[in-house]
Amino acid sequence: MTKKVQTPETDIMVESKTKIESFFDKFGSKVMWGLVAVTVIAVGIFFFINRNEKKNAAEEAAARQAATEVVYQSTNIMTGETSLDIDYAATAEAYMAIANEHPETASGNMCYFLAASNYLYAGDLANAKAALAKLQSVEGDLGVHINAMALTLAGDIAVEEGDYQTAAAKFEKALAASKNTDIYGDNALKLGLVYEAMGDDAKAQATYKKAVETHAELKAVFANYIKE
Repeated sequence: MTKKVQTPETDIMVESKTKIESFFDKFGSKVMWGLVAVTVIAVGIFFFINRNEKKNAAEEAAARQAATEVVYQSTNIMTGETSLDIDYAATAEAYMAIANEHPETASGNMCYFLAASNYLYAGDLANAKAALAKLQSVEGDLGVHINAMALTLAGDIAVEEGDYQTAAAKFEKALAASKNTDIYGDNALKLGLVYEAMGDDAKAQATYKKAVETHAELKAVFANYIKE
């Protein structure tokens, strides 16, 4: 991810900002693909278990099929290989087209989230925020995780804008929204790094330690971040 926003900072803030930027520069693609993988699986499940009888079945089916085709085309799943060379801007536009054509369907609604994700990876923060703002809260057990990931995405956008206060607030809400180990771990790590960027090492350490306390399986993930 490219950082373009510059803000006045003390030497501590500059040093901390370097830490968070280094994290996203070094691990950004892995974090991104973790989210993409979870999203693809979640969306796939969501498309097939949706039972909202109030929606037009034919329109829902059309939106679901269109979205599925975009997933296949953008990642080359049909060839048996997942490509990392994705045209995020074009993919985002494809999802937005589906969402705008089928805004009242569950699948169309999910396309706003997918569009926002791809706009972010394309570096188009304005459209990422606009698409995410159109996403309506998703109901059901799976919706809990999707709604949490939407908060994570909002936090990621705020980080890109250099607005760490907003980013911290979004990651904190995401932590409370879903206790899924992968989603929780992702948000805890990002929240801790944002606290570091804000110069609050105490909160960062408290965040890392709580993550390990509540999810023992995350101990290895935070081993290099927790200070004894």
